[in-house]
Amino acid sequence: MTPDPARLHILRARYDDWLAQSVPPPVPVVPGLPGAAHLALDGQGLAARGWDGLPIDWVPEGGAVQAGGYGEDRSIYDTPAFRQPGEEPRTVHLGLDVFAAPGTPVHCPLAGEVHSFQRNDADKDYGPTIILRHAPERDLVFYSLYGHLAPESLAGLKPGAAVGAGEAIGEIGTNAVNGGWAPHLHFQVILDLLGRSGDFPGVCRRSEAAAWLALCPDPAALAGWTQRS
Repeated sequence: MTPDPARLHILRARYDDWLAQSVPPPVPVVPGLPGAAHLALDGQGLAARGWDGLPIDWVPEGGAVQAGGYGEDRSIYDTPAFRQPGEEPRTVHLGLDVFAAPGTPVHCPLAGEVHSFQRNDADKDYGPTIILRHAPERDLVFYSLYGHLAPESLAGLKPGAAVGAGEAIGEIGTNAVNGGWAPHLHFQVILDLLGRSGDFPGVCRRSEAAAWLALCPDPAALAGWTQRS
């Protein structure tokens, strides 16, 4: 389910206008992200690295950070979680993945409040997840999602609790707790949660990509990723 197209058009126009006039975040969502190298996980990107899939224990060397994935059509989603029999697989990625070592701090780039949080512990799911609500203008509300966190990131959280711009909200989790992925942060901007709480799709079907990518704008600028080559 996606919002009514007319409502989605209004939401997206408001967000795009605000983003065009906003200042860069005071702190990137992950330290080192502004200059992070691009990591492609589509078929061509995997082939260039000699990978059949994303190695579960892969971490960028030397404490580096790598990022990418928004709008990417990925072949790595080959598990039943994304490919139900008789249905079109979900392969188009709706967020920004930031790869860094477990324990790397995760920051909120914009003031907001805790909307919801939960452990999404199914195989290839988000693991510990936080969703924040942001209202930077009177007629603009949107949400940011932080997936694949360490379990300790959820400790002490309460819905409605204020979160300041640049505040640390958690840490990147290990592959033992993050749904079985290489350690990384999944960061996603969502204009309408469609009634969901603690979870939201991070991948969509190719045939529905236009609507889902409109609902979930490119989060790179809000995350503080300024280098994409």
